[in-house]
Amino acid sequence: MRPWLQRNRLGLAAVVVLLPATVGITFATQWGDYFGSRPSAPTTVASGDSADFAGAGWSVEGTRRVAAASAEAEQIGLPAGSDLLITTVRVVPDGSGDAPQCTVRLEEFDGGSVARTWGDAGYAAISYSPAEGTESYCAHDVDDPYLLETAFVVPSDTGDDLALALVVVSEIPRYLSLRL
Repeated sequence: MRPWLQRNRLGLAAVVVLLPATVGITFATQWGDYFGSRPSAPTTVASGDSADFAGAGWSVEGTRRVAAASAEAEQIGLPAGSDLLITTVRVVPDGSGDAPQCTVRLEEFDGGSVARTWGDAGYAAISYSPAEGTESYCAHDVDDPYLLETAFVVPSDTGDDLALALVVVSEIPRYLSLRL
């Protein structure tokens, strides 16, 4: 009578080959779906430049930081140890009547990769209102150029290597990364 390993060597060899192949194919499919359904491919635009993306032109018009220790920060009701970063972006829809609707986040870079991100402060417990004549969201029902103003509550130690990430669902996994 032959030992068990000798009798089952063909089956064991199949397991050694097929198990890693099955796991690899399963994870490759799952990772592909994961990265394909989230903003993971930035189209980077240098500070001061503009870009056409998702049926509109985009350019940063200005950035303003309200320091935590300022009188304006106290009036806004910023939490201790935080600043308010306000960005203004010129949006020029292509006139097709279907301007892109987007979400906006702020990204901080460290050594070339994203270190931290923040969502806009639209629902934060602060008393900040966008400037007169600006929109606080990507207006999908306009054909005329407009200014998009977004505000972010960030820690006071946030650096200056920042970008505004504009995500349009129809463009995912691509998104626009406007360097500030």
